[in-house]
Amino acid sequence: MSLLFQTIKNTGKSQTLKKLIRSPISSCKCLLARNSSDVSRKFLSFDEVVLQRRDEARRSLVIQVNSESSFSELYGYCSNYATINGIHHYKNAGGEHFMLIEFNTEDSLKEILQSCSSHQKDNDIMALQSPFLWFRASPVKKDKLASSSSRLITKNGNAAIDEDMLFGELTNCATVSDQIQLLYDRTMLNDLGIRLRYMVARQLEIVFESLYANIAVRPFGSSVNGFGRMGCDLDLVLSNNLTDEMSDANKRLVYQDKKSEGGRGPWQRHMELVGELLELRVVGATRVQRILHARVPIVKYAHEFTDVDCDLCYNNMSGVYMSELLWMYGSLDPRVRPLAFLVRRWAAAVGLTNQHPGRWITNFPLTLMVLFFLQQKTSNGFILPSLKNLVNRARKQDMRIAEENVNCTFLRDMNILPQECYSQNQSNLETLLLQFFEYYAQFDFQEKAICINEGRPVRKPNALPLYIVNPLAPSLNVSRNVSYEECERLKSEVRNAAWQLEAGLEGERPDDWGVLGLIEKKASRGLKKLLRVGNSHRLVSVKDLFNDNDENISEGGLRSKLQRLTQTTAKEIKQVLANQNVEGKKDQKIKFKNNQVANEVYRIRRNKMV
Repeated sequence: MSLLFQTIKNTGKSQTLKKLIRSPISSCKCLLARNSSDVSRKFLSFDEVVLQRRDEARRSLVIQVNSESSFSELYGYCSNYATINGIHHYKNAGGEHFMLIEFNTEDSLKEILQSCSSHQKDNDIMALQSPFLWFRASPVKKDKLASSSSRLITKNGNAAIDEDMLFGELTNCATVSDQIQLLYDRTMLNDLGIRLRYMVARQLEIVFESLYANIAVRPFGSSVNGFGRMGCDLDLVLSNNLTDEMSDANKRLVYQDKKSEGGRGPWQRHMELVGELLELRVVGATRVQRILHARVPIVKYAHEFTDVDCDLCYNNMSGVYMSELLWMYGSLDPRVRPLAFLVRRWAAAVGLTNQHPGRWITNFPLTLMVLFFLQQKTSNGFILPSLKNLVNRARKQDMRIAEENVNCTFLRDMNILPQECYSQNQSNLETLLLQFFEYYAQFDFQEKAICINEGRPVRKPNALPLYIVNPLAPSLNVSRNVSYEECERLKSEVRNAAWQLEAGLEGERPDDWGVLGLIEKKASRGLKKLLRVGNSHRLVSVKDLFNDNDENISEGGLRSKLQRLTQTTAKEIKQVLANQNVEGKKDQKIKFKNNQVANEVYRIRRNKMV
C-alpha cells in the first residue's frame, strides 16, 4: 500500500478517499493537497505522488473495446477474476475506444494476464506481454454486469476541449479571477491523462526489465510537475541505477558486465537499441525517430493507443528533479498554477511561443518568470520562497546529485516549511495577473537576470538579450536561444497586455472582457478589428443593414445600403485620423525625456484610437 493510502487509512479517512477516487476531478485534486484538517501533513511530497501513480499503473490495464457500451460486458468478465477499483473510458485520434481498468492489487492483475489468450496464431508475429490488450467478441453467451451500482468513472476522458464552449463559459464568469481559475480547471491535464502517461512508462519497463537490472522509466516535465495541459507531450527518462544492496562489496558473487566498445558514447548505442525495440516490440509505438548526436540523446515516438507524443532519454535525472521543484512550488499556493496557465496561454495567443524549437521563448522559462514574480516582496508580502531558502533548510535525506555532478539538493517536505515563508500576499488572481504584466513591463532586461534561486534580480553575466538562470545549474541560461527581436517583442507584449487588462476593467464589459482579449488568437483579434465600425467596440451586424420596418429588400436596395454604410465608416475613419493628426501636432510641443518615452506615449494614444 502506498504512503498516501497508508496515511489516510491511519487517520480514519478511508471512506472519504473512496468518494474522492470515484470522482474524476476530485481524484486528481486529492493529489495536490491533503485535507485541510490534516495539519501535520498539509502537503504531499513529489515522491509520494510518483509512488501513488506508479502503483496505480502496476495495477492497471488499457483494453481496446468496441464502444463505451462494452463497459458492462468487460466489467462482468474481469470481475470474475479480480476486484475492480474503477474503469475509465476514452477514444484516441482514430476514433477507437479504450478503457483503462484499475484492479485492487497487483496480484489480481497477474491473474487476469494469466487468463488472457496469448496471441493470434495466424499472424506472423513474435509473442510479447504488454499492459495494452483488446477485448474480442465472446463466442458464447455474454457476461452480465456483476453490480448494478458500478459505472464508468470517466467517459470520453481525453476529449479535445471545445474552445467555443470554453470561451462562452469565460464570458459568463463574474470576475477575472474566476476566469483564470476556470481556464485552469478546464485545460489542466486530468486524472485520466496522468494515468495513461504512467501506463506508457510502465509498458516500457515491462519490455526493458529483461535487458537491464533495476530498470525504471519515469515521466518528468509537464506531465507530472502540475503545469501540464491536456494533450501535452510526455517526457520519459530511462534509468537503471544500482542500489547499495546490489553493489555490496562484501558479496563475493558478482554479475559479469558487458563493456561498451566503439567510438560513440555507450548510451548513444543503447538508445539506438531502444529505438529498435520500440519499433519491433512495443505495441502502439509509431513514428520512431532517433536523435542520437544531441547533448542528451533521445528517441521520439508517438503512442497511437493513448494519443501521446513521447521523448525518451537515458538517466536525465536533473529533469526529474526539476519537475519535483516545480511541483513543490505549485503545491505551496493554489494561485501559482492557474496564473502560470494563463500566462502560457497568453504567450501562445500573441505568438511569443511556438510549437517548434527556435529563437523564441518556451513554456519552461515562462513558468520560471511566473515563479520569480511571485517571489517578489510587495507591500502585501510575497507568495513563494526563494530556492536559496529551500536549499538552506534541506536535510540529509534531501540530498540529490544528478548526472554531471549537478547538485539538486533542496527541502522536499513542504510540511516543515514555516508558514511565514510563503503565501503572505493574499491578493486575488486578477490583481496578481495585472501586477505580473506591470512588473515585467518595467523590468530591466538589459542589465538584470531572472533568478528564482535568489528571489531577486541579479546582474547578467553576459550580453544575451534574455537571461533566466537555470535553478539547478546556475551557470546556465534556460533562455539562451531567445533572439534580440523576440526579447523586444516580449517587452512590447507585456506592456500591451498590462494596458489591455487595465483598460478592460474600466467601464462596461465588451465581448472580449477580462482574459478573453489576452488569450484570443491574433488572427481572430485582427478580424474583429476589421469588422468594427469606426471607433466603437460593436461588431457589424446584419441588422445594421436594414431598418426595422424593411420587409422586402431588393438587390439594388441592399447594394445602396452597403454603399451608405461604407461611406459612413470611411467618414468616421477620416475624422479619427484628423483628430489624431491634430493631437499629434499638439504633442510635438511637449518635451519628453527621450525619444523612447515619446514613442511610447504616441503608441498608447494611437492604440486607444484604434
